[in-house]
This record gives sequence, structure tokens and C-alpha cells, in this order.
Amino acid sequence: GSERTRDTMAKASTPVVFAVVSFYVLVSVSTTLMNKLSFPRDTFPFPFTVTCFQMAVALMWLMVLTVLQAVGPGFICSFLGLSRTKSLDWNPLHMWNAVGCAGAFTGMLATGNLCLMFVQVSFYQAAKSQHILFSLILSSLLLGTTAAPNIIMACAGVTVGFIINAMAEVDIMRSLVNDSLASLTWGMAAGLVSSFFVALYPLLLKRSMVSMDNWQISINVNLMSLLWFAPLIGYEIHQGKMLDNPVLYDRAFWAFNFATATVGFVLNLASMMQVRVTSPLTHMVVGAFKGAVTTCLGVVMYGNKMNLTSTVGVTILISCSFFYSYLKWHHTQSETSLKEK
Repeated sequence: GSERTRDTMAKASTPVVFAVVSFYVLVSVSTTLMNKLSFPRDTFPFPFTVTCFQMAVALMWLMVLTVLQAVGPGFICSFLGLSRTKSLDWNPLHMWNAVGCAGAFTGMLATGNLCLMFVQVSFYQAAKSQHILFSLILSSLLLGTTAAPNIIMACAGVTVGFIINAMAEVDIMRSLVNDSLASLTWGMAAGLVSSFFVALYPLLLKRSMVSMDNWQISINVNLMSLLWFAPLIGYEIHQGKMLDNPVLYDRAFWAFNFATATVGFVLNLASMMQVRVTSPLTHMVVGAFKGAVTTCLGVVMYGNKMNLTSTVGVTILISCSFFYSYLKWHHTQSETSLKEK
């Protein structure tokens, strides 16, 4: 059944592909822009608590999917990518398999949102771009794989783009008031740590949960991540005096965070739909386009400052990121065809 669905989706008409890609870009960009507002550094500087709340909202939607799988119509299950044969499992004993993945996932989200809290949206793409570099390093250390020279060159290009962008950002922050340079340093550090976890997460995922579908992985990882977040929230309560902050009791703030988390959850669906109706290459082009759109909207909507140097840096970074993704995809295709022969 799922193979037939995939074939049908693969032959999707141009208007359908356009609609799905547009929906994916809209939801993806909205998630980043809404997240920026969800982590207000001046009024509620507690990113770990907000991230954990968003994760709890995602678990609520995963529970809805579990119910839909059991009682929903077949076409909805097919559309949502829910397997009829394998029921979604909420057994706590099975969750322990995900403890390592959940640790990396927690680190990835917590530091990624910390980064977004400290830096401009226009610099956020660059601050988190070094997952490509960490991916090459970790693959070499953990899997013993050596990347092709052109892939290493593309990775070097991304790092050069990041350095140019970071230097430009320092100049921009110096021209602004307040402790902007200190916040940029924190943001860049958080972005680098997040990049490390972004690279580590799929490697751990392949080792421990290779046989599970996407939704089951989401349930296991999200549930275990709640445990990882507990000490981080404890730190924010104890050190940050979070319980004394009036925003903690502001319904509008949490309602907005609920909406942000829901849009983030819809992004999973949009991503799955896009993978189904487009080729991996199109997926990469859209990813590069999305990065450019997010950067531009950061300037337009939030008044983020960019100069000529940072524009050059972002252009190099996005171009080399796309080139890297293309080379990786091409390499995978070559390996697949060799195995088939």
C-alpha cells in the first residue's frame, strides 16, 4: 500500500508539487520566525522551559495521531504516513532504547533555541551551519568513513562563509548599543554546540532505531527528552528565579508557544509530503531557497542588520551548503547503483 502511495506521489502533477513545496517553505520559515518571538531574552530568558513546553505539545499531537491510526479513515492514515500494520507504541520500557538519541535531540533543540534567543534571525542560519563540518568529523571518528575531496571542499566553503558572516556580525553588533557583542558570543557558542548535536543525532538514530518509522521515533525521542530537560528546567527555576517571573503566568505567551509548537509539528508533515512528491535534489534546492527566504525575512520583519560582507558570507554559505548536499546525494546514488549491479 505505502509503495503504491509513493509511486502515485512520485508522479504528482506540477501544480501539486508547487503547492506542497510552497506549503513546506511557508511552514518552515514560519516556524523559525515564530520561534524567535517564543524566546524573548528581555522578558522571559528561560529557553529550556519553553522548549520543553513545545515538546510536550508535540507529544499531545503524537497522541492524536495514535488515536487517528486506530480509528481514523484509511486515506487520512495514508496521507499522514501512518502504517496500519505497526501500531504506535507508548510503552515506557521501549523508550529507554532512545535514551542516547534523546540526549542528542535535547542538546540540539535546547542549544538551537538558545542560539536563536541571542542572535539575529538573519545570522541564525550561519550560526547553525557547522553541522556539516561536525558531520564529516563524527563520521570519520565513529564510522571510519572518509569523505571525497570535493565534499571536503564544499564543507570548507560552508565554514569560510560562516567565518565571513561571523566577522561581519561582530562589526554590526559593535555599531549597536547594549551588550550585543556578549550576546553574539553566547549565540555563536550555542550555535556551534547545536551543530555538533545536529550531526550526532542521525548517527545515534541509525544505531538504535533503524527499524522504526518516523512517528514512532518521534514518540520515543520526545518522551525520553522530557527526562533530559528536567535538570535544565531545575537550573532555570533555581538560578534564574523563573517562578518569580510574571510571564510564566501569562496565558497569551503560552498560547503563542502552543501555536508555534503546532506549526513546528505541521513542519514534520510538510517535510514528509515534500519528500514524497519531489526528488531529493528538489528537496535540497528548496532547503537552500528556504534559508535565503528566512534570512531576508529576518531583515524585513525584525529589522535585522546586514552589510555587504554578511550578505557575501550568507551567499557563500547557502551555495556551499547546497553544493555539499548535492554531492552527498550524488555519492549515495552512485553507491546504490553499484550495489544493484
